[in-house]
Amino acid sequence: MGNLRKWAKSLAGLGLTFCVLVTLTLGTLFIMHPREWTDFVQVLFLVKQDFREPMDTGKMLDGAIAGLAVATEDKYTYYLTPERNKKVAMSAQGLTGAIGVTVNSVKEEEDRLVIREVRADSGAAAAGLRVDDAILQIDDTSVKDLTVDEAIAMVRGEPETYVRLLIARKGEENKEYSVKRTNTITVDTVQAGFLKDEYMPGHKIAYMLIDYFARNSGEMFNELLDELLEEGAEGLIVDLRYNGGGDVGATVQIAGRLLPDGEVMKLAMRDAEQRFTIQGANPIDIPYIILVNGGSASASEILAGAIQDREGGVLVGTRTYGKGSVQSVYTLLSGSGLRVTEGRYYLPSGRSIDGEGILPDYLVENDPALEEDRQLQKALSLLKDVFEGKETLDTLLADSPLKQGLLENDTAAVTK
Repeated sequence: MGNLRKWAKSLAGLGLTFCVLVTLTLGTLFIMHPREWTDFVQVLFLVKQDFREPMDTGKMLDGAIAGLAVATEDKYTYYLTPERNKKVAMSAQGLTGAIGVTVNSVKEEEDRLVIREVRADSGAAAAGLRVDDAILQIDDTSVKDLTVDEAIAMVRGEPETYVRLLIARKGEENKEYSVKRTNTITVDTVQAGFLKDEYMPGHKIAYMLIDYFARNSGEMFNELLDELLEEGAEGLIVDLRYNGGGDVGATVQIAGRLLPDGEVMKLAMRDAEQRFTIQGANPIDIPYIILVNGGSASASEILAGAIQDREGGVLVGTRTYGKGSVQSVYTLLSGSGLRVTEGRYYLPSGRSIDGEGILPDYLVENDPALEEDRQLQKALSLLKDVFEGKETLDTLLADSPLKQGLLENDTAAVTK
C-alpha cells in the first residue's frame, strides 16, 4: 500500500511539473507574440461560432498544429494525428495487409503515385491494376493531400478488406477499382542474381536491386554480394531506380563495399555538422555501374553522389529526384507524429543536390511504350567495352558526356 501511495505521489508530481512547464511556455509565447495569440483565440472562437456547420474543436486544433509544420514551407516537415501516425508506423513495420503493388517512393507529380510493380497472385493483379497506373485517390482522400508514407498507409489495412482506388491510365478515362488487401507481406529490400547469358555471352554479370534502405539492407547487400563474388561475378550493376531512400547507416555500410575509406556525406544542421565516413572498407575489385532515375531520392542519391564524386563507378540513367535533406521522426506524448527536416546533406565534393538532383555520367532515357530497358542495355554496353579492353573505368568517366560538359541540361547528349 505504501508503494502505491509513493507511486501516486510521484505521478501527481510529474503531472504538476508538466502543467507548470506548459503554462510557463504558453505565457512566454503570449508575452513575445501577443498579436498572434490574440488572433489565434479569436479565429478559433469565430470559426467555432459562425461556420456554416458545427466544427469539432479537436479537429480545428489538429489543423492549427499541422499549420506550425506548414509554416516552415518545407514539404518534408509535417504533423500526423495519432490515428494517421499509427497507420504510418504499422505500415512501415509491415504489420498490415497490402494489395501487392510497389509505388514510387517520391511524388514526381504531387497529385499521384505511380505503380511500378504489380505482384502476381495479389489483390492488385486480380483487380486489374497495371504497371504505370497512377493512383489519384484512396477511398475518399485525394493523394494530393497526403504524404507518400500516409498514402501507402491508407492503401494498406486489415487483411481481407477492400480499398477503393481512383486510377489514371494513359489513353483511358479515370476509373475506380476496388482492391482486396491480402495477408501481411514481407518484401526483401535487396534482391540479387546473375543476368541471363544472352545479355552478355561469356561473362557473369551480377545484378542487385535495392528497393529502399532499411536498417538491415547493408547486411543483406553484403551477404548477397559475397555470394555473387564467390560464384564468379565479373561485373556488377546496382539498380537504385525508384529507390526513395531510407536509413543512412545502411547506405554508408553499402558504400563501404563500393568505395575505399573516406567521406560519404556531410550533414549540416542548424548549430552543428556531422560527417558520415567509411571506415574499414572492403571494396570490390570488379567494375560496376549504378542505375538511377527521377525516382532515386535521398539516401539513394547519397550513395550515387558519393560514388560519382569519388569516381568509384559509373552512373547511368536520368537526373535523380533532388532530396538533399534529412528528417527526424518524433512520436509525441499523445501518439501524434512529427517529421522535421533537421539538416541538409552535402556530397564529398561539397555540392548539395537539394532541388537539383544528380545528373548521371551517361544520360539515358527509357521509352515507356517499349519493353526494352535502354538504361540496363547501356550499362551492359559499357561493361562490355571494359571486358574487351576498349575502355577502363577511368576512361569511361573521363570520356563521359558529363565530364565532357555535354550535359548542361536533361536533353543534351541523351541516348535514346
